[in-house]
Amino acid sequence: MKRPAAKLTHGDKVYFPAPGLSKRDYLTYLAQIGEHLVRHLRNRPITLVRCPGGVMGRRFYQRHLPPHAPTSLPRRFREEGERPLISISDVDTLLYYGNLGAVEFHAGLHLLEGPQAGCPTALTFDLDPSDPGDFERVRELALRLRDVLRGLELDGLPKTTGASGLQVFVPLAHPLPYAVTRPVVSFIAAYCASRWPNLATTERLVRHRGRRVYVDAPQHGPTRTLIAAYSVRAVENALVSVPVTWSELEAGVRPDHFPLHAVPDRLARMGDLMAIAARHPSSRVQAIHDTLPPRWRQTRVRPV
Repeated sequence: MKRPAAKLTHGDKVYFPAPGLSKRDYLTYLAQIGEHLVRHLRNRPITLVRCPGGVMGRRFYQRHLPPHAPTSLPRRFREEGERPLISISDVDTLLYYGNLGAVEFHAGLHLLEGPQAGCPTALTFDLDPSDPGDFERVRELALRLRDVLRGLELDGLPKTTGASGLQVFVPLAHPLPYAVTRPVVSFIAAYCASRWPNLATTERLVRHRGRRVYVDAPQHGPTRTLIAAYSVRAVENALVSVPVTWSELEAGVRPDHFPLHAVPDRLARMGDLMAIAARHPSSRVQAIHDTLPPRWRQTRVRPV
């Protein structure tokens, strides 16, 4: 069944007050970069952050299909009798949710279908500053993490979150189970915290972190979602989560260098850095896992 084309309603409503961007401006952006964003949402668990009145108004998370959704809208079912979950496989569906006020699109780390369903496609390191205005410490830790990864014969791709932090992805040639990837991520996070105790921490309680950058290893898990590349964040200046190069990070690039209006030209110029990033041999990650101390290899992981 052919789905009706996505419609725009209340297009003049101001969504991002700082640059004065309307809902129409926002959906124009989604249409421009939609193929790239959908690439990172397709066949993955999805969480939306909806802001129907704009980013300064009410907001809420959504994982389930809206009750009024067209019957032809993609959806997925986890268990019989449960409400269907959101699935985004094409630009029309992306625009449908954009018109409902979905500003942030978060995606799971694993694929939902296929021979390696339930296995993450990358190692991920989520770096969150204790002081949202102190990105310099995040940048410094990310560059040190890069050196740690290279010492393990791996390399990563940094991505701004569009907020105050940074994520580092290590794409895998073949997905591996969380029982392998999560212990590796957790061990590397703990190593960074012990190697640079004044810069990095794995402390869960915010009040105990001081000024240190939190390496959020638990975020690498089957029930978690991360902001997708090229998704806008629900902040008043309309910043976007954007993959960057290590040389850009060394040169001082910051999350606020990527407002919504700058991203389409960057994509046209550089392409999708996440799509073209090198994939690392899964055997290398498996070998790292197999050499971890036993207590790390026994890290508990919830089932997908």
